[in-house]
Amino acid sequence: MTTPWTPLPYRDGAAAPLREDVPAAMETPLREWIHSAVLRHGGEVWRRVAIRCDLVLDTEDGFDEPDVDYPERLAYWAPTEQLLEVTDALLDLLPVPAPTVVPARPVVPTGNVPKPGVLISLMAGMSMVASQQGAVSRRPLQQLLDDARSRYTVRGDGRALVARIDPAVARTLRAAAQSAERPERGSASEHLHEAVTRAYALTPDPVTAYSEAIKAVESAAHATLDPKRDRATLGTMLGEMPKIAHKLVFDIEGADPQEGVEMVRRMMKMLWDGQTSRHGKQRPTRKETPAEAKVAAHLAAVLVQYFSSGAIRRA
Repeated sequence: MTTPWTPLPYRDGAAAPLREDVPAAMETPLREWIHSAVLRHGGEVWRRVAIRCDLVLDTEDGFDEPDVDYPERLAYWAPTEQLLEVTDALLDLLPVPAPTVVPARPVVPTGNVPKPGVLISLMAGMSMVASQQGAVSRRPLQQLLDDARSRYTVRGDGRALVARIDPAVARTLRAAAQSAERPERGSASEHLHEAVTRAYALTPDPVTAYSEAIKAVESAAHATLDPKRDRATLGTMLGEMPKIAHKLVFDIEGADPQEGVEMVRRMMKMLWDGQTSRHGKQRPTRKETPAEAKVAAHLAAVLVQYFSSGAIRRA
C-alpha cells in the first residue's frame, strides 16, 4: 500500500488530513482516467458500471447526442460525488495487467510448415498477448489518489478501492495473516483478510467484516482451545477456557501466571459479546457499525497472531 505525499506544513510531525471526497483539482484527471480506462477495455463495460452505480446516461428529453459516446458520458456525466463509486465499480471489471513475458517468435523459414512445437510456442505467445488486451494499468490512478491525499487507495489486487490503513498497522495485519497460514489454524488467514477487506472497503460491509473477524479467531484458536469439538465456536471456546486455564500458558506471565491467559480470554469475550447482529430477538437487531468492524478486525488480528505464533498455548 502506497503512502500519500505529505504537504510541507505537516512535515514537522503533525498528521496531515486525508480527503474523503473528490477535490476540485482531482476531478478532471480522475474523469480522464475513467474515460481512457473504459476505451482501453472496449466492449460495453460502461453499461455495467452505469447499472452498478445507478447512473442514467441518456438525455432527459429522450434526444440522443451523437457527438458524445457512452464511455464519455460515463466519465463526464457522472456526478462528482459518485466518481469514487464509479472508479471502484470499474476497477472490478477491468482486467489486471499480468507480469507475463511474451517469448520471442521463432523464426520460420518461408515456405516451410512449422513443427508442432513451434506452433505451440506461437500460439502461447499470441495467447499471452491476447490476455493483455483491455488490461488497464492502475499506476496513474494510484498516483492521482496519492497526490490528492485521498483517503482511498487501490486495493492490492487492483480490483477495488479501499480506505488507507496506517503502514505500521498494515504490516501488523499482514504478519498476523501470514502466521496463520498453517494447516492447524484452518482458514484463519483467509477470514482475517476478508474481515479487513470488508471493513476498509469504499462501501464497508461491517456486518460481514465483524463475522469474518470472529471466524478468523475461531479458526486460529480451535486447535489450542477446543480441538475435540468439530463445531467449536468462539462461544464454546470461551466456555472451555476456564476448565483448561491451568493447562494454558502465555508468553508474558505478569504478576500472576494466569494473568496473560485471562487477558486473552477477555479479548475474545469482548469480540464475541460485541457482535450485535448475531441473533434475532424481539427488539430490532442492531447491525455493527463501520467503526466497530474495524476494531473487531484489528482485535482479531492480535488474537490470531497470539494463537498462530504459539504466544498462548497448552503447556
